[in-house]
Amino acid sequence: MFATEAKEHLKILLADPEVPTVMLWGPPGVGKSSIVRQIAAESSWGFLDLRLLLLNPIDLRGIPYPNRETRQADWLAPSFLPHVERDGTAGIILYDEITSAPRAVQAAAYQLILDRRVGEYLLPEGWRQVAAGNRAQDKGVTNQMPAALANRMIHFEVTSSLEDWKRWAIPNRIDHRVISFLNFRPGLLYRFPNQAAEIKAFPSPRSWEFVHKILPSYGRVERAFPAISGAVGEGPATEFTAFCRMLERIPDAEEILDGRITTVPNSPDMIYACIGALVNSLSNNKTTARMSNFFAFISMLMVEYQVLAINDAVKAGLRTELVILPEFRDWLTGNTDVLVGED
Repeated sequence: MFATEAKEHLKILLADPEVPTVMLWGPPGVGKSSIVRQIAAESSWGFLDLRLLLLNPIDLRGIPYPNRETRQADWLAPSFLPHVERDGTAGIILYDEITSAPRAVQAAAYQLILDRRVGEYLLPEGWRQVAAGNRAQDKGVTNQMPAALANRMIHFEVTSSLEDWKRWAIPNRIDHRVISFLNFRPGLLYRFPNQAAEIKAFPSPRSWEFVHKILPSYGRVERAFPAISGAVGEGPATEFTAFCRMLERIPDAEEILDGRITTVPNSPDMIYACIGALVNSLSNNKTTARMSNFFAFISMLMVEYQVLAINDAVKAGLRTELVILPEFRDWLTGNTDVLVGED
């Protein structure tokens, strides 16, 4: 399932603190841990990211110490586990990269995941548990999860798609150049290296977010090329940089939205770039006149570009502004079939 679908299922399941632990499987960079963080933030819950890979079994169970009264050994619970006084009455503990942890550490997690306790520590009632990890085919550090542990979880496999990613990226104002480029080259949203050589940078939803964060630090995209290459790889960085140079030749979005430009580009890359720039500008200023000029401009494009522009506008929170346009309602009457399965 895609990330937004996994998030919706998680929100339903995590409404009950007693729900079994949910395990998110998927390749690196598709947003597994991000959606758990988002749910915690949106719910005003505490959040703890626990990397089992960094722990020894005793770190999780605690350290034994002698109880002189009972003449037995008690256990000092680890301080990093959630405590109500410090972390709040409700939250999510994420066992991230659990499949990278040694088998002995995974075994130490059995009791906490199943019984919500380990040693003498008891997980607070309002705290939920989620795990995440890579699959064996993802070429990361993975250890097969024991069947006894796997059977204590609900399993979801998370994959990526451009439309699903844009449902997050557009409302979160990811740089419109990144979104436009991926509209043009959707296959580069995620491309895991096939070669057996050392794996470094490659394109993923996470690394394209890195590009979004990199760009403001440079005056020109060309100057940012080494950093972009270090995030998504040299090939995708080269294509993205060339795409951004092409942006200098597209019609100005503000002039289009002011009704001063009524001719459309004739190359796909420029059309994708125009759509991204227009949606980005409308997000900042969405008057009825500008929306009308936007719709007039995209109406001159082929229908598949019209659908793309409308869907991206909806993802940007412009659904209401579109619906009140008489020309959009007329267009919708004649094009309902092309929107089936879309936003």
